[in-house]
Amino acid sequence: MAHFDRAVPPGGEGKITLRVKLKGYEGPVSKTATVMCNDPHNQRTVLTMKGTVKPLIAVRPNRYVQFQGAAERLAPATVELIANPEPFHVQKTEDNLQGNVSYRMETLEDGRRYRLIIANESREGNYAGFIKVLTDHPEKPELIVRVNGRIEGTIAVKPPTVAVGKPNPQQPVRSGKVVIVNNRGESFQITRISYDERLLEVMQKPLYEQAGFVLEIKPRMENISAGTRTETIIRVETDVPGEKEEIKVHIVNL
Repeated sequence: MAHFDRAVPPGGEGKITLRVKLKGYEGPVSKTATVMCNDPHNQRTVLTMKGTVKPLIAVRPNRYVQFQGAAERLAPATVELIANPEPFHVQKTEDNLQGNVSYRMETLEDGRRYRLIIANESREGNYAGFIKVLTDHPEKPELIVRVNGRIEGTIAVKPPTVAVGKPNPQQPVRSGKVVIVNNRGESFQITRISYDERLLEVMQKPLYEQAGFVLEIKPRMENISAGTRTETIIRVETDVPGEKEEIKVHIVNL
């Protein structure tokens, strides 16, 4: 936001006031503003404002926690809350994560440092939400720590989405590969693969470096109209109880 004197007399002075909104910023900040006038010798001037934003309560390493991978391999995440510089106390915590994580707050130094330890509790699936920390700081009554999870089951499909086909007339037809493994390192078998055979050809091959398989996915371009995009699903069943995986395939013929 800027306020400025629109007219400056010859040999006189004018004032420009710039106000910067820094909500959500932390650390070094650099902002610029361009001043344009009718001075024939200096019609354009760039003003640069630099500074460092210090949060009232520092969150280290950051306000975002991501759990990704097999549930049994995910270690708890730690977030520290540090007074900067006025002291504060944690009053209580709230969340909307519906039991997908558990967490506890530890006091490292009363009024100065607290540790939030977050552990994944989901066995499979995706979730997103937050933990709200309520404090007695008059200017920072609450902090939000966002938590996301992408938890793989026993059987993992990597990647879960592939693109095949001809994205450009000058390029050859693109095929895709998907790796299917057991996150526990145990042997398993694929019992069924179902897909639209008009659109795709899928070949299954074993992995040699670990227990698992590679699916080679080729589009049947003769059945894909020129200038179209098509989406289809490959469904994979294994001999692991309760495990049914899906692979989303985007087919392009541009």
